[in-house]
Amino acid sequence: MREAISIADWQFHVDREATRDYTMKCSLDHCLCPYCRNYYETVDTANPRLRSVLEGFGIFLDGPCEVMPLEHNVILAAYRVTGTIVQTGNMRLYVDDVPLIPEKSENGTFLLWIGPMELPWVQAEVPE
Repeated sequence: MREAISIADWQFHVDREATRDYTMKCSLDHCLCPYCRNYYETVDTANPRLRSVLEGFGIFLDGPCEVMPLEHNVILAAYRVTGTIVQTGNMRLYVDDVPLIPEKSENGTFLLWIGPMELPWVQAEVPE
């Protein structure tokens, strides 16, 4: 069942249950590189409000479909949401200082990009 979500001047129709199922499956296939491990270990504490905003879309925070390091502690993550962007707004979306960037996609889904965001580095190894 699709539900309406409005954030600023953006509007979405989202199937929270299907999104949660998909992102939970993604969480079972975590990359174990230092960048990804650092993301999974720090994103929740570094950005406490982010979890509740993403859960509004049905997103399981530990289940991104993509984690991309821009620098060793600056990350961009993407989550696939089952639903549609009904109205593309003119306002940029943020949770605190972290950008949320919706990207239209095909097949009844869209991507919600999170970041770039700076996270504390907690891994023993520092990538070159």
